Amino acid sequence: MTVGASEGFSIGVLAARTGLTPAVLRTWENRYGFPAGQRSPTGHRRFTEADVRQVREVLDVRASGVPLQVAIDSVARRSSLGHDSVHAALSADFPELRPQRLGRRALIAASHAVEDESLARADRPVVLGSFQEGHRYSRSRHRWDELARTASWAAVVADFDEALPADPAARPARCQLPEDSALRREWTVVTVSATRAAVVSAWEVPGAPDRDPVFESVISTHRPAALAAARVLVGAARASGATPPGSVDDLLDDPAPAPATPPADVDRMWLRALARLDPPR
Repeated sequence: MTVGASEGFSIGVLAARTGLTPAVLRTWENRYGFPAGQRSPTGHRRFTEADVRQVREVLDVRASGVPLQVAIDSVARRSSLGHDSVHAALSADFPELRPQRLGRRALIAASHAVEDESLARADRPVVLGSFQEGHRYSRSRHRWDELARTASWAAVVADFDEALPADPAARPARCQLPEDSALRREWTVVTVSATRAAVVSAWEVPGAPDRDPVFESVISTHRPAALAAARVLVGAARASGATPPGSVDDLLDDPAPAPATPPADVDRMWLRALARLDPPR
């Protein structure tokens, strides 16, 4: 396929946008066929915003320690499938984050700990959540109203109804999930700021109706994993009509090496969760 001479941009621009060098990108292309780009009528390779995003995603996946070929294959697979699932994205790209089976009480404690830490730090994070159904979000609406007040942007995705309709322009943005969305099965809370990141992601394991629900869960402060989760939810929010500010893309696509969440912040977050599970009497 070819593109017009005025469309796309050169490998030098792609390098500058992703923090790599043209030589590195040419090596990747020769060895792995990535980034492929498109040929202009004059035969020059041209690249687009989609190529920028994919190269940055490869860099994020590589940050978890996987080989370059595995990272490229993972991003290519995600692009072809159009990931509609946070849990699937984390399982595919971060297999070292082994899921644990948790009950609802433990997940609520972990989710609230992530939310509370976001409020306590007041560092204008992006805060995102998936709630399966609108009535489940309604129970936490007061918390999310406060989260949205201090966030740079906040959004929730769910199957909303007439009692609380979707409103992608609200704060937080309430974004309707299509009927076939895998996110309707998932419970997710993600916070990302310039210096901190955390994700709680889970899906309910099918079980007997008379048994307490069990969730296959990933809980992590690994920044690349939180960014991957955030991109899935931002994509779902955009598909429903939400318009995140440009600062959201800048944060999620920053090619510069991002700092890990400080250990003291991680400790404090999980101590919050433990305190909720075993409150003082």
